[in-house]
Amino acid sequence: MKQILLIFTTALLLVSCTQNPNPAFDKNVDLAKTWFSAFEAEDMEAISEMFTEEVEYQGAFYGMELMTTKADVLAYMGGWHAAMDDITYTPENFLPGVDPETNLPNGSVRTYGTWRGTSVASGKSFAAKFYHYMTFDDAGRIINGGDYGDAMGIMMAVAPDAE
Repeated sequence: MKQILLIFTTALLLVSCTQNPNPAFDKNVDLAKTWFSAFEAEDMEAISEMFTEEVEYQGAFYGMELMTTKADVLAYMGGWHAAMDDITYTPENFLPGVDPETNLPNGSVRTYGTWRGTSVASGKSFAAKFYHYMTFDDAGRIINGGDYGDAMGIMMAVAPDAE
């Protein structure tokens, strides 16, 4: 009887510690990967189609205000394309996000990875670790997201040398 109770308790503990992923997560990981591919290809039309008109997006520059329109987000991303060539993102992982109020998986995607590229102005290369999050609506468009990393550090590291 003790063995049965021990087995039942162990099974209950394992089941209660297993978090059920949101069914939209795998689809949203594919959407996130599509977004990164479009960004690397500098395909601003594809990037634009992936955002809702009203979006909340946090850029990675010091003191940067939360962007609330697609136009602001596209200008931010276009700035990276204007400043850098050969931009690539190598993800370390894609993780499920949670609803901040319920702490339950909500289908959003988080990822840690390394950006690489070359400054247009100086020809200097960079590699920097970043964290990103994206929340998608039912139509597969980004409704909020953000970039966290040392964007100013990248700009300073690849700045042209003083003459």
